[in-house]
Amino acid sequence: MAEGTGKLPLRRLEPPIHKFTKVAIPTDLQRLQQHQHNIEKFQRCRQWDRLHQEHINSSRTVQQLRSNLREMEKLCERVRAEDAAALDKLVQPIREQASAAAQDFLRLHSEAVNHPLPSQPTASHTQHDPSCGDDDMATSLGVTQMQLPPIPLEQNAAESWDTLEEDLQELSGLVNEFALLVHSQQEKIDSIEENVSVAASNVEEGARSLGKAASSGLAVLPVCGALVGGVLGGPLGLLAGFKLVGVASAIGGGILGFAGGNLIQKRKRERVDVQLQQLKNTHDD
Repeated sequence: MAEGTGKLPLRRLEPPIHKFTKVAIPTDLQRLQQHQHNIEKFQRCRQWDRLHQEHINSSRTVQQLRSNLREMEKLCERVRAEDAAALDKLVQPIREQASAAAQDFLRLHSEAVNHPLPSQPTASHTQHDPSCGDDDMATSLGVTQMQLPPIPLEQNAAESWDTLEEDLQELSGLVNEFALLVHSQQEKIDSIEENVSVAASNVEEGARSLGKAASSGLAVLPVCGALVGGVLGGPLGLLAGFKLVGVASAIGGGILGFAGGNLIQKRKRERVDVQLQQLKNTHDD
């Protein structure tokens, strides 16, 4: 199948793309943000069982988000190359939001692992940590900025986090892959446009050169005609024994040859002009 076959203008595919950029993917991102909020709370309160379940729910949301992104990209692949810039402007913001959400989630666990807090009994911590109670109170006290404790390796939440982390990394890689694909497509379009521009310039230069060559060739015709006429007319008069007649014949032959050359020049110039005009019309089309 030739490249470009089956491609559609962006205006034909914009409505279904909007369903992903305005509804489906933002809904997934909102749900993922809520999961992150719950994970912070459960991990801070050391509620490992609830944290484990929240990891599983988060993985499902990430997988749904990846699926919606892939479906959106399938639609994007059907858009013709000429609309690549407008398409990228349409979908790039939601891609960046998805990538940022994945990076924030990954940073959440990384900071907890790299900066662990001293171990505290679960009951004691839950009792004195206001973030384990009312959410509004936690926000007002600023405890949402507290460092999260690391997940004990013996807890199921540690294993479920590993799965969630892999899903988040795949999500981040998927978004980056789409961005690179769009960039390479744009470079290809720029290269094609540059080649077309160079080809058009070469055609114009060739047409000008052809016109100059044709004009130069036509300019020689009257002179050649005069020379031929003089060469042929002069000797014929001299052979007849009349010097004056020979000279007059040479001059007359030159005049006739020059006139004949002018006539040929005029006709050839007309044909060249027609050919050049046809070439120009073909280039413009």
